[in-house]
Amino acid sequence: MRRFGDIWARPIPAEQGLVVFAMVAVLLITTAAVLMAIPSPDPDQPRSGAGRVETVAAKPSRDDQLERAAELTARRFMVGYLDLASGRASLDQVNSAAPALIARLGRQMRVSPAARHEKQRLFEVQAGQISTRGGVVTATVEAGRIAYPVILEVALVRGRWLVERVGAE
Repeated sequence: MRRFGDIWARPIPAEQGLVVFAMVAVLLITTAAVLMAIPSPDPDQPRSGAGRVETVAAKPSRDDQLERAAELTARRFMVGYLDLASGRASLDQVNSAAPALIARLGRQMRVSPAARHEKQRLFEVQAGQISTRGGVVTATVEAGRIAYPVILEVALVRGRWLVERVGAE
């Protein structure tokens, strides 16, 4: 490193300094001329070939369709279920529930006064393993600053997704 410092600090004779200056000036002028000759890209025109990627819209797979349908069913169910659990809805407002589940919910729903005032909202719905027969969907519910999961078992019954079980009931 010291050697570079010595080379940098040594004086250059005037004749060599002019030659170096002329070479650098020619190099800069040539570079400027070449850069000015290159056409600038028009922002309104699409860029040519090299950077273009052809995209084709992918059709959702059968598994993706099953997951979305199961999640939509769980979402519909949870909206009515949360209202029912807080005493703001009746049992007939719970959608996408299997008849056996509706019967069980009718027997076991007792709402405390504290639960009536608690604000709960559905935060997220995430499908787990879903097949053409059924599967598990996890709904995340927020109640104040607390979030908790509700595990739902869903089944495909006569072409329609229904929630068959809630939690560990």
